Amino acid sequence: MIGIPAALLVFGAGEWAIHKHVLHGLGRKRGGLYSFHYHDHHQAARRNGGYDPAYEGPPWSSGTQWREAWQLAVLGALHVPLFPIAPFYTSTLWYCLWRYRHVHRRAHLDPTWARDHLPHHYDHHMGDQDKNFGVVWSWFDVVMKTREVFVGTPKERALHDKHAERAATASAGAMLRAQRRNPVRRWIAAAVRRAEELRATR
Repeated sequence: MIGIPAALLVFGAGEWAIHKHVLHGLGRKRGGLYSFHYHDHHQAARRNGGYDPAYEGPPWSSGTQWREAWQLAVLGALHVPLFPIAPFYTSTLWYCLWRYRHVHRRAHLDPTWARDHLPHHYDHHMGDQDKNFGVVWSWFDVVMKTREVFVGTPKERALHDKHAERAATASAGAMLRAQRRNPVRRWIAAAVRRAEELRATR
C-alpha cells in the first residue's frame, strides 16, 4: 500500500520537473523536439482563451496531441516491469498518467470547466506561463513555490469576458475541423450536400 503515496509523490515531482525543465526549458528552442508545447500549444491556448483546437480529434489528429500521447504511453510502458513487484505503485502511476491525459485534454476543449475544476492549469496558460507547472494537481507547485493564483484576481476578472468570447469563437469551428481531419466524415458531408442539391433541383 505504500506504493500509492510513493507513486503520487513521484508523479507530482516528475510532472512538475518535466513541465518546467523539459517542456518550458528545452521547449523554448524553436524547432526542437519539445517546442510543440511552448510554441504551438501555449500560443493556441493563449490566443483562444484557453481553448486549443489541436485537442479536438483523436490523439493522431495533431502533432501536439500525438507527441503528448506517445510520451505518456512510453512513460507508462517503462513501468510495466515494475508491476509484478510493485502493483500498487505501478497502477497508481498509470492512473496518474491517464488522468493527466484526460484532464489536460478536457481543460483545452472546455476552458470554463478548467477555470472551475483545474484553476491551477488555467492560471498556467492565462496568467504567468512560467508558474503553475502541475497539471493534474497543484500541490508540488506549492512545495516548490511556483504556485501563483490568477483565477479570481482583479486582472483575471477584467479579462474573463474576452477570454470566454475567444474560447467560444475557437470552439465554434470544431465540427468543420473534424470533417476536414476525417476523410469518412468529409465523404459523408459531401454526400449529404449532394443529396440536398439533387432534392433542390427536383
